[in-house]
Amino acid sequence: MSDHQLKALFSPVGLMSQTLPSFRSRAGQIEFAQAIEASLQQSGDSVIEAETGIGKSLGYLMPVLLSNKRVLISTYTKLLQDQIFYEDLSIARTVLASAKKVAVLKGRRNYLCPFKFGQLFESPTKELSADALVAVSAIKAWSTRTHTGDLSELEVLSADLTPLITATAEECQKRLCPNFDQCPLYNARKAADLADVVIVNHQLLMSRYENPSDDLVDVIDKMDVQLIDEADQFLRLLRESKQFAFSFNWMRELAITLGRINADPQQYDAVLGDWAVLLGREKVRFERAYEAIVGRAFSEPVVKARVLGQIDELELLLARLTRVLESRLNHGKILRDAHQDLAWRMDQLLALAADVEEDAQSYWWEEDARGGAAFRSVVAATDEAMADVLTTPAPKIFVSATLSVNGSFAFISRQIGYDARKAIKVANAFSYSKQVMGFQTSQQLAPDHPAFIPALLEDLKALRPLKTLMLFTSHRALASAASYLATSYPGEIFIQGERPRQRLVQDFKKVTHGFLLGTSSFWQGVDFNGAGVECLVIDKLPFLTPDDPRLIARRKACQSAGLDFFSDYILPDCALKLRQGFGRLIRKECDQGIFIIGDPRFWNASYSGLLQASLPEFRWTQSASDALDFMDKRR
Repeated sequence: MSDHQLKALFSPVGLMSQTLPSFRSRAGQIEFAQAIEASLQQSGDSVIEAETGIGKSLGYLMPVLLSNKRVLISTYTKLLQDQIFYEDLSIARTVLASAKKVAVLKGRRNYLCPFKFGQLFESPTKELSADALVAVSAIKAWSTRTHTGDLSELEVLSADLTPLITATAEECQKRLCPNFDQCPLYNARKAADLADVVIVNHQLLMSRYENPSDDLVDVIDKMDVQLIDEADQFLRLLRESKQFAFSFNWMRELAITLGRINADPQQYDAVLGDWAVLLGREKVRFERAYEAIVGRAFSEPVVKARVLGQIDELELLLARLTRVLESRLNHGKILRDAHQDLAWRMDQLLALAADVEEDAQSYWWEEDARGGAAFRSVVAATDEAMADVLTTPAPKIFVSATLSVNGSFAFISRQIGYDARKAIKVANAFSYSKQVMGFQTSQQLAPDHPAFIPALLEDLKALRPLKTLMLFTSHRALASAASYLATSYPGEIFIQGERPRQRLVQDFKKVTHGFLLGTSSFWQGVDFNGAGVECLVIDKLPFLTPDDPRLIARRKACQSAGLDFFSDYILPDCALKLRQGFGRLIRKECDQGIFIIGDPRFWNASYSGLLQASLPEFRWTQSASDALDFMDKRR
């Protein structure tokens, strides 16, 4: 499609305007769509920064649907993935009357495994709580009417149930599975294999780069182009990529398997029954033993001693179980498979112990949001290693609202082996000097001071008539703010974690004033269009945690490359995240708001100039009256 035709499509009298009553032509969206169109025809990678408010999703979907290329689109979260697939892509296809095949594809944990789900009904009912049995019944009813098997269709799904109804890559029998023809995961992959446009999320795309032997690679690598939306977040995931090393979840699975065997009176074995109970108990004990060292590097002598001691205990336990299973190998295929899996787990454990002993990799113990826990390790984090990992036959188009730092694309370009001079920046039509006023607070406490959050909120009392979004760098700070506001603020308070994230934002949109408190997941990847945010507060500069094991590995890589770890990595990363947070305030040309950052380092640190220059230009004030007058909110 020519630039002229593309421009006509987005013009005030074009097809978009004719089809969508609410559409408004924007010069930035046209420029961005033209840049995407040109990139789709190139054989190499492209980097395009499209500032907030341009209309990025439709800006790239229209050229993608009009191209002769098969395109994989990856975005930051599953929530955004569904939004693009079910909303934006639906609009684009309607406008163009496109007959192109489209598909959405997620990771294994998002799809029901019919085989494992069927096994649940063969288990003794005593293995599941009453609440779990109710949930299983609801899932069974849903499974008879779902067309996708995508677990996101369920309103609520217990973290404890998820491992029992989904299959890991190791558990999956693929074509040997008796339920293969009804498998939602492989049906989704089949649809993606035939589609012209496939929507994935960054975690799924990461698995292609982290595990090149996975059969998912075939699906992804058949696409002609990879368009990576929210590319700054994808590269952050790649920089800090972690690989699974070892978890104890399989002990629960083995306990359930042994319990199923004993469910048959003809096969009842008291020894296996005792082991089923013991495995469940020992799983919990081993996990609790690591709670005190969550997130700490195993290279620390005290931590290393504890880890190696626990591994020795587990090795002895599993050796005893191995002898028990070996004496029963003639009792059937289920026990033979369990014995084989146990041998593989012990090999994993021995390899982990050797690595920890020799500090071969940066390991740590991590607990995830779903209640799981596992040993993790960090992947090599040099820029050269990242660029090498990203080398695939398909060219990549990196797109985001925040790719440059103080006008420079050097930070991202180093990571992907790209010429920063070729990067494209598309500006929005926002007039920040008229739409934003900064408010500089008077409090000077350091962000790690126990009274920092209460002092900041006390300083902002006069601005409470404004509808306020507060972004925090830690859950501890969020909890402190929630506690303070609960006793001093009579209005509505919306707190992350109290409701599902998107519902929380929707409820916040409906009120005329109040506070919404969120941490990292609210900085990017949440749609605040129409939320009416009048005041944005960022509590602290979003620096990376210095004792994070992944960061320790990155520091070594920077030093080896002759780079300054702070100025070449820590500071640019902070500047990008600060821009992401700031982007929550102004979403349209008619928006207006007050911006506040409570961290005094933004004003008085030696590096403050770079951080200030990374934000758009607007006027600052130390007067709450000026801020309220600016918003016409004096009460």
